[in-house]
Amino acid sequence: MTNLFYYLEYYGNDSFSKTPFNDIDSLILSELAYVKLENLFSNTIVLKDLCQLFLNKYSEKDFKNEDYLFPNSYRLMTILQNCPRFNKAVISYYLENSGQTQFGALTIRMPSFCYVAFLGTDSSILGWKEDLELIYQYPTKFQECGVRYLNKTIKFYDRNIYVGGHSKGGNIAMYATMKAKPRIFKRIINVYNFDGPGFLDDVINTYEYQKMTSKLKMFVPEQSIFGMILGHQDYQVVKSSSSKILSHDGYSWQVFGKYFVKGTLSKKSKRFESELKSYLDNMSESEKKLFVASIAQICNHLNITNVMQYKNIHFTSIINFLKEMRNIPEAMKKRFIEVVKMFLL
Repeated sequence: MTNLFYYLEYYGNDSFSKTPFNDIDSLILSELAYVKLENLFSNTIVLKDLCQLFLNKYSEKDFKNEDYLFPNSYRLMTILQNCPRFNKAVISYYLENSGQTQFGALTIRMPSFCYVAFLGTDSSILGWKEDLELIYQYPTKFQECGVRYLNKTIKFYDRNIYVGGHSKGGNIAMYATMKAKPRIFKRIINVYNFDGPGFLDDVINTYEYQKMTSKLKMFVPEQSIFGMILGHQDYQVVKSSSSKILSHDGYSWQVFGKYFVKGTLSKKSKRFESELKSYLDNMSESEKKLFVASIAQICNHLNITNVMQYKNIHFTSIINFLKEMRNIPEAMKKRFIEVVKMFLL
């Protein structure tokens, strides 16, 4: 499988002057935001030294039962430890909190550019519930955290700036760029959204959003679900070695040389995007809140704490519990069933 690891194997010895910064480099730096770096350093550290601290603290077996992203994070740090392409990277302003709002970020500085990476959604139900709150809330707490972070971390000497994130991190990157101080916005070269949710139509129609899209590069896998939530004006489709929800994993995205392998959006993803939009367009704000709350209620009832448990979920269990929920109107139950069916089956 030709993924970002193979890219690092082939181009890892190249300087950025020989092989300029590209979309795959951006995905690699966005994935760094998922790595468990808490308590490893304070303030600022060279990436090579950070990798050593990480590998001294953890072994591969520590991640066997973790979220599907983290075993790949371990391998990424193993490779980056001896990767000349990134050996001058300096990591600073690492931030992570997992309280009422899931938000995290880090800043990567290279001699020729600065990259701000926002943490995406892990597999926890809390993280996914926050993503779904985008259907009725604007701005969200995590979006506002992104703006504050970007405006604080960027210094006067940062010239070529890239902002990006995978999953929810991509949405935060877009919003932070939209709301960035003018002196920062003009220095941002590109903002990257790797299979992250979009925005409500009212936001897409704003001048701020339209201005931001001149810098936007968005990528989704062929069987995207996450990236189909809410509206986007444009995105590129890439092939993944995984299917369904697992194709959301950026480590599964296929590359050829310095480019992603182009794909075609699946019929299921197109249907999910159009039908979810149709459902949401016909819901009031209170109904949208009830919709999201109902998902959380179902997860609690079925003892679902991690979306990766979806393989063990029986569709009939959800249907039976929905029938018992008297606070949901019958019309919404039908829409809910259709959305869940598209997500699980």
